[in-house]
Amino acid sequence: MPSNSKHIMVKEKPKAQSILESIIADAVDKLIATDPGRLIGELFIQLDMPTGEIQIYDAQEILIEKNIIFDWAERSDKGVRSVKHALYTIRGALVGLKFARFFDNPVFIRPFKVSLVDDNFEEIEVIFTLEEPEFFNEGRLMKNLEQDLQNFSRKLFADIE
Repeated sequence: MPSNSKHIMVKEKPKAQSILESIIADAVDKLIATDPGRLIGELFIQLDMPTGEIQIYDAQEILIEKNIIFDWAERSDKGVRSVKHALYTIRGALVGLKFARFFDNPVFIRPFKVSLVDDNFEEIEVIFTLEEPEFFNEGRLMKNLEQDLQNFSRKLFADIE
């Protein structure tokens, strides 16, 4: 290899994170296919760590996708620690989808959140959220418009004051 060639290191995603990205994307695709006009503001996730199973539900608590992450099942003997590892991997997958602009799809309404829930759909933890972009924030928008109007008025009527 020539000495002047550059080596670029690319950090690969962990396998479980890539699998989770596909599972989440498949779940959303199923929601869109079954109801093309549907808006998505929330997803629920349930984990069964001894089996490594992840289940994704819509806001109406209807199962839309389930799959087994074998890496999690292998770690399940560690109990709570394995749940933390799973949540870390899920967050990584959701952030990866965000950077891939997956959530720019207009089917996602803001605020959007993904929550870990128990068997009774009681929220255990919010895993991921997307807030409204700042330019949609009505208070800030109105304040900026009001300030622009005041500046315009001052310039327009400068010789009157």
